Amino acid sequence: MVYKHIMRVGMTINDKKLGHLIVGGFDPKFSSHDTKVPYLVNKYIVVKTTTEEIKFKVKKMDLSTSITGILNIGIIIYDSDDFVKIKSGDEVLAVLD
Repeated sequence: MVYKHIMRVGMTINDKKLGHLIVGGFDPKFSSHDTKVPYLVNKYIVVKTTTEEIKFKVKKMDLSTSITGILNIGIIIYDSDDFVKIKSGDEVLAVLD
């Protein structure tokens, strides 16, 4: 499989209304002037934890910018029991093939 680094996990939220949400931590690789983040809806991501690589299907994603021009990435995944394994600092990769 071919992967592309998207972000490090800043936090995870399990919201009754939204579902399983992964919020990106600060990553200087992307900014409001350099938004080469691939469109991931209905595609797959892999989260690399300290012990394994877990594959998730993306339900929705949102890009926004802060006042400083930093790009914020939010990804909602389809329901998965493996969601609880994701921790702050884990790496999120897009599956490109």
